[in-house]
Amino acid sequence: MKTERKRDMKIALIEPKPFFNSYYFWRKLPLLGNLIIGSILKENGHEVKVFKENIIPAYNEKNDELHPYLKEADIVGFSTITHTAKRAYQIADAVKRQFPSKKVIFGGSHVSALPEEALLHGDQVVVGEAENVINDIIDGNITESIVRDTRNVDINDIPILDLSMMEGFKFRNGKINMKVAPIMASRGCPYDCKFCSVTRMFGRRYKVKDSDLVMEEVLKRYNEGFRKAFFYDDNFAAIPSKTKVFLEKLVRANLDFTWSSQFRIEVAKDKEMLDLLKRAKCTTLFIGVESINPKALEDFNKNESVEDVKTGIKTLLDYGFYVHSMFIMGADSDTEETIEETIKFSKQSKTSTAQYSILFPIPGTRLYDELIKKDRIFVKNWNYYYGSHILFLPKKITPIKLQKKFFHAYKYFYRNNIVYWVVSRLGFFLWKLHNRKYMKYIRYFSKQLFKKGYTKKKSLSLDLGNLQVNELKVKLLS
Repeated sequence: MKTERKRDMKIALIEPKPFFNSYYFWRKLPLLGNLIIGSILKENGHEVKVFKENIIPAYNEKNDELHPYLKEADIVGFSTITHTAKRAYQIADAVKRQFPSKKVIFGGSHVSALPEEALLHGDQVVVGEAENVINDIIDGNITESIVRDTRNVDINDIPILDLSMMEGFKFRNGKINMKVAPIMASRGCPYDCKFCSVTRMFGRRYKVKDSDLVMEEVLKRYNEGFRKAFFYDDNFAAIPSKTKVFLEKLVRANLDFTWSSQFRIEVAKDKEMLDLLKRAKCTTLFIGVESINPKALEDFNKNESVEDVKTGIKTLLDYGFYVHSMFIMGADSDTEETIEETIKFSKQSKTSTAQYSILFPIPGTRLYDELIKKDRIFVKNWNYYYGSHILFLPKKITPIKLQKKFFHAYKYFYRNNIVYWVVSRLGFFLWKLHNRKYMKYIRYFSKQLFKKGYTKKKSLSLDLGNLQVNELKVKLLS
């Protein structure tokens, strides 16, 4: 039975900052979750402010001082991904310590996988999509500690994002000083890559927003002064026929408006799609290449071939697109040699830019479940879970060598570009400064493996036991 709504609320929604992530630190584009939820709540009459902590901190831990709005707010909500979870808990603990009766709510991919963990720091956790339940939660009609809504969210019902809720962005003549507009044209992905949390968060349902509604949002952002956009879709062209309908409308609008999004490499096979993307002023394609080790692609469940990757990147570059290729190292089939081959390919492919990650097991993914079951994860500190650290015991390469391959990849790819080279060197200097303890134990752990006879040939066929793994777990736990 529903309870009556008492009053409009003051609500603070926080995107926590990471412990350290040089890319994320400079990234001003907010995650969509808080903006979507905030827009729904504001439409329902509540006062909402959204904090992106690398723009404006919600909490100063040095003097235990919360932002003034958090002190005033009736409810504090957090959108969490794994590498910001500990910061979310730190702020939530401060809120509860200073204002015990203030309600704290968590949402996002990390707490959807580990809701009981989040409940140690707050009152409610929303698992999965929150759009259908958030108003009832705020109004007190849903009181369960863990809220799971199995109903399908119709993304056509999501209002146009209200960017005025963003704290820390200056407004002049009603315009926000955010250079790139955040827009969503679809949600989810029909594929199920082993390392990806999207299907666990949203299921394998791929939802496409009505093209007229997307155009309405594009025109609103254009009229607000935006001339660039990033479409947050995990796979922009997953249903080509629907994507083309939107692109044709964008072409007809003939706006001075460029944009980018994420695609699978198979988009390069569709000439009609590429022609439309070009005419619709798409400038940059973010492509999850991952590897040119065919066994790694198979292990990741990528459903694409090495030949698709090689010919696809060339085709996209020939069309004049800026191609940002993303690579992952550390699959069970990866060796020093296969990783080096992928690094060299990234340079030889002439992709515009490259991004490298060490495979990392996000809670809620099949990869995480598999590695936990085999007791191969030796770093449980969520601060390290963003792709720059080796967190688990690889099969055919030692942890320290895999970590060094990560550094080598960036140095090798950007060695002929002085600007990127300087930026990457500065990034690695800061990374090593923030990760001295981590590197110390990775070196220690690798030495212990060698003492036990861990080699390329023996790898995990050797019975290592749990002693060394658990030693490192303890040291890197907090």
